[in-house]
Amino acid sequence: MLNEPVRLPNRAYTFFPVAQPLNFVDAKGSQWVAPARTLTDGASIPKIFVSIVGEPTSPEYINAAAVHDAYCGVGNETGPMFHRADWQDVHLMFYDGLIVGGTDPKRAKIMFAAVWLGGPRWPDGGGGGVISTQGTEVIAPDNHAHALAPVPVARLQEAMRQSIRHINRNDPTMPELVDYLWWLQGEMLREVAGSDDRHGGGLAHASDGDEPEYTPDPEAGASDLSPDEPGAVTDPVEPGVAF
Repeated sequence: MLNEPVRLPNRAYTFFPVAQPLNFVDAKGSQWVAPARTLTDGASIPKIFVSIVGEPTSPEYINAAAVHDAYCGVGNETGPMFHRADWQDVHLMFYDGLIVGGTDPKRAKIMFAAVWLGGPRWPDGGGGGVISTQGTEVIAPDNHAHALAPVPVARLQEAMRQSIRHINRNDPTMPELVDYLWWLQGEMLREVAGSDDRHGGGLAHASDGDEPEYTPDPEAGASDLSPDEPGAVTDPVEPGVAF
């Protein structure tokens, strides 16, 4: 990082430009790059979740955050990589980067869930298929670029707590976690629709002790890869070799 601090409006952290390009190879063998002078604050966790997830500024996060920010971070809107990949793949790449950087796998999954639920989304040309870091395709009805916009912040924060409990209790594989997050999104959207039907009534949602039952998709975790090998791939690509 260059010692050239940058303050952006309405941002809690100080940004610094990347001194030289950061190149990253994810678990699928895809190439990612944060060009020189990409701005990063080392904190890719959405602001609404910081009180739940914690301050995301540890050194092991910085490279993953910088590459993630090159594709969707504030201050990089005119950069050459901004929105150059589907939002789903960008957030999955962030998880791979955290793992390569030495983040504990459960912690990495919690941070991934935070950017999936509250991070940037943008339209893509696909049909919502997400190729997970463990080789399994998880299909969603569409790219859901703005699907969560109607969900109140308090409900999104509760969804983040639900995700943390799910991760801590079940330690899902990444395909299983993506399947859970799509399911959770569906639950929130059904609640919003129900609230609208009641002409502005309060948004009903599950409390900590009475959550709706999640039934895993039996295909979501189907993979030849072990859940204990989050960076494994079927070809000889080594994820993160170019960080």
